[in-house]
Amino acid sequence: MKNIDVIKQETKSVIINVLPNMKSEDLSDSSNLFSMGLDSINAMTLVLKLQNSFDIKFAANDINAENFQSIATLVKLIHEKQG
Repeated sequence: MKNIDVIKQETKSVIINVLPNMKSEDLSDSSNLFSMGLDSINAMTLVLKLQNSFDIKFAANDINAENFQSIATLVKLIHEKQG
């Protein structure tokens, strides 16, 4: 199981990889990912890349606007999935 800091770093790098024109310095833990360009298409890419990166599986009800709102909410979800 990875610690929170490692999860946060990896999550951030996956998001930067998925969202076009995203710079690391523009992305804080609480940045709203939807207002930064996350939409239904790249959200599915994000889901798949996060599942692969962390070797986890999201349930259908995990994939919602609340959980995918920010790095902080994603890190919490990933941490729970690994636990």
